[in-house]
Amino acid sequence: MTPRTLCVIAMLGACGGGLPQATPHPEAAPGATVATGQDYPINVAGDGASVFWTNHLGGQVMALAPGGAPRELAEHQDYPLGIAVDQTDVYWTTLNGGTIMKVAKTGGAPVTLAHAEFGPSGIALDDHQVYWTNTYGGAVMTVAKTGGTPARLAAKQAGPAGIAVAAGVVYWTNHGTELADGSVMRLAPGGAPTAIATGLAAPQGLAVDARAVYWVDHGLAPGFDGAVKTAPLEGGAPTVLAAGQRGAQELAIDGAAVYWSNELEGGVHRIAKRGGAPVALAAGQARPYGVYVDQAHVYWVVYREGLIRRAAK
Repeated sequence: MTPRTLCVIAMLGACGGGLPQATPHPEAAPGATVATGQDYPINVAGDGASVFWTNHLGGQVMALAPGGAPRELAEHQDYPLGIAVDQTDVYWTTLNGGTIMKVAKTGGAPVTLAHAEFGPSGIALDDHQVYWTNTYGGAVMTVAKTGGTPARLAAKQAGPAGIAVAAGVVYWTNHGTELADGSVMRLAPGGAPTAIATGLAAPQGLAVDARAVYWVDHGLAPGFDGAVKTAPLEGGAPTVLAAGQRGAQELAIDGAAVYWSNELEGGVHRIAKRGGAPVALAAGQARPYGVYVDQAHVYWVVYREGLIRRAAK
């Protein structure tokens, strides 16, 4: 794979970046460390109490309960990447293994929900289904949480990556190519994929609430001039919430704000959904990737240092 493929698609490449314009937060350097010694953690999720993450190169899926120590839920996974949780289980993708997996939060034997997928990366859940993007295969897929035959929801997508689902509608980002031809897509039940936004510079993570879809543009070489953007659920002119975000990677939302990581610049940031000035929650991070938000904190992974960190929102 090329450096860009690794950086933008697998999120592992060597890229360069600059500093965003942001207001410092009291915990902006560097955040409280809640887990150390992890083998290249890459994405993180949670259920409001415990936190779960994938160790990309180490092949583990991990859990951390309040006041506890990191606990291994699965090992020997072939490049685990995306992760999501529901009330009972943890779900993840394996980028090289081509599988969609789940395991009970309490532990046990992992279950394979799908196999022979081509580069599964992003993952999302609703009450009954698991959804994922096949980045290398250009497809968006689904399977029942109980297992069965996977169904293809969309084909011929240009590097699908981040994915979310809300009210039965599936949303995802398409990285595109070396040109600014990425997109944010939506698929309503019984319909065809339609574009919410086009002409984007390698969009990556996204999230959805009742009114809008939010995403980050990673940016393209050489400057990797990314941004945080939002648009109405059914499309319309995107609004730039924060420009100049070099290598923006993943994001999460709560009721009032958007949180994201800038992989290349090494920061974690927040901005109100209504707009305003970005706030730097952490700085000096060695490749921050996945981001998760609960009632009090924002969590992120530090890929190069093998850390899970958090800061007050």
